Amino acid sequence: MKTPHWIKGLMGAVLALSFGAQGWAQDDFPSRPVRLVVPQIGGTGNDVLARSLAERLRERWKVPVVVENRPGANGTIAANYVLGQPADGATLFLAGVSNLAFNPFLYPTLSHDPRRDFAGVAVLANSPFVLVATPGRFTGGLPGFVEQARARPGEINYASGGMGNSTHLAMDLVAERAGVQLTHVPFNGGGASTSLLSGETPVMMNVVAGVKPLIDAGKLEAFAVTGKQRIAALPDVPTFAEQGYEVDVPGWYAIVVKRDTPAPVVQRINADINAVLLDPAFRETLAFQFLDPIGGPPETVEQYVTRDADAWGARIRALDLNH
Repeated sequence: MKTPHWIKGLMGAVLALSFGAQGWAQDDFPSRPVRLVVPQIGGTGNDVLARSLAERLRERWKVPVVVENRPGANGTIAANYVLGQPADGATLFLAGVSNLAFNPFLYPTLSHDPRRDFAGVAVLANSPFVLVATPGRFTGGLPGFVEQARARPGEINYASGGMGNSTHLAMDLVAERAGVQLTHVPFNGGGASTSLLSGETPVMMNVVAGVKPLIDAGKLEAFAVTGKQRIAALPDVPTFAEQGYEVDVPGWYAIVVKRDTPAPVVQRINADINAVLLDPAFRETLAFQFLDPIGGPPETVEQYVTRDADAWGARIRALDLNH
């Protein structure tokens, strides 16, 4: 069997960084507990990912790795907290594409600049998105939804996890590609799912992990998934591309630290995260959350941030989402 491309990339990254990691280990990093800050509440997909990663890093580092949930303001509360800590690698930030690539366009008075103030450590994984709907509201799947939306411009509400959140931008892209007008209803916390289930906001774009149990239970209908091919978790749900729509939405998560964290520390953490990503048990955890592992050297984070800031900045400005 051929070795998957992503595994080859991770193996290369681990080998390339092993010398620097071993050298820094002699200086006893980490010498005290490490905090892994998550910008969402406990129990969310991000939180589950963080706790799985923290456990494996604890096993490697032999010190506590404590997950701290600091939700609010689309990740800016968590980001500002991390930036208020020493630049020594003992405070890690599990950030998503919204926190690192979108927020500078959403908040003109943002107190920090993600590309200036954070240093990338590793891109963990990427999640596909799925368009879901309240059962029975739209007959005929995605075509039926589009037909109704075109007949009732602006009358159909959709939920999101907040203004400028990736779930918001993803649905805005769907509306643009389909040529329909929808009304956005932003929520914080679990309000979006509650509204979606009740039918008040009958459609939403979300990461697969966030809605898969509801789909399985028949409480939501799945109309389309992002990506170039169908996903194993939802084999009967066609892609947007299959149905004639180009909808490509980033859903990645990365570990970053405060800028000026010593390079050997960043390299050590990167090497250990890449090693965790190669672990079969952790890959099962990712698969359970419908996440595709990425990994690679620290500069991969900056590449992803730059790519998606360039791709989505103009869209955010056009939506006039500035807070």
